[in-house]
Amino acid sequence: MTRGPTMWRALIIVGLSGIAPLTSAVEYSCLQYGPNELVGTLVRQTYAGPPDYESVTKGDEPQVIWLLQLDERVCVAANSRYPREPTQIEVELALTEDQYRQYRHLLGRKVVATGELIHGGANYQKSLVLTASELRQTSLVP
Repeated sequence: MTRGPTMWRALIIVGLSGIAPLTSAVEYSCLQYGPNELVGTLVRQTYAGPPDYESVTKGDEPQVIWLLQLDERVCVAANSRYPREPTQIEVELALTEDQYRQYRHLLGRKVVATGELIHGGANYQKSLVLTASELRQTSLVP
């Protein structure tokens, strides 16, 4: 049996249709700056602070932040105030001292964080920051 141009086109189409589900699995949601509700695991990380911002073991002050490690990668669309942020997997949480005490028991757990999504800029370790108004444990299994 000979394979003409029509047969090759059919094989290519069938082959490419098998790739489509793989490309859609790589896509991620795109958020807007402003009010948001994000789901992820609440974790604590330490970064090097002043004076050199290079190494805690070499004498820089440790700066501990809380992060939400997101369940899915997200992007954030640009607006007139903040730039576009592609494929982010972590969001820094900006919390008050009272909130740190109130939510300490949620560290290491899957939570829903509600608040205002802003660009981190120079004041934060991460490029995305959620000024959280509420954290609550999800009923989902981590």
